[in-house]
Amino acid sequence: MKVLIINNHLDPKENEELAGAVGGFCEYETVSYKAIDVEYEPGEDIGAVILSGSKARIVDPDSVAEFKHVASLIRRIEVPLLGICFGHQLICLALGAKVGALECPVKDRFERVRVIRVNDLFWGFQTGQNIPLAEWHNDYVKKDGLSEAGFELLADSSSCEVEAVKHRFKPLYGVQFHPERFRSADGGEEHKEGLQIIRNFCSVAKQMS
Repeated sequence: MKVLIINNHLDPKENEELAGAVGGFCEYETVSYKAIDVEYEPGEDIGAVILSGSKARIVDPDSVAEFKHVASLIRRIEVPLLGICFGHQLICLALGAKVGALECPVKDRFERVRVIRVNDLFWGFQTGQNIPLAEWHNDYVKKDGLSEAGFELLADSSSCEVEAVKHRFKPLYGVQFHPERFRSADGGEEHKEGLQIIRNFCSVAKQMS
């Protein structure tokens, strides 16, 4: 089983941290979001897809238009899909959820993310547990309308009302935080709990492949 990482960054080097984390648990290959066109389909050896973060703004219609083919892939994909940060926002928006801009953006810090519902993505954690996870984002998915779009809320935090979701009928997951990032930019803080979430997603993909 191989994971396809769709790199939503303009700079390929910004994807190295995610690739390194995923590579610790399963084989992977990467493709730029620019290579996704209207006819794109993952190869037969792809058992799951991960959408990376991006500096693009989900509240900017021009930015969203640039990812229209990725959004189309989200709506028709059948293998497990995990969206991270912007990737999470794009999954939710593509399926009808609402998004907005934070009044106070979260910049390079570990946020205490509260687990609301333990499922396969949060296997090994406990309901109500506060997990230190890396965050850096300006926008967010709104809780209002989330259920109507087909999503279950899995986690929240004091800074963001939707930190993690799972679609009720499709193997789609989204996390606002960066599970691949376990060290702060200044090196002063380190938490590796996010790697367990990547491990869990890879386990789900292997079970379904």
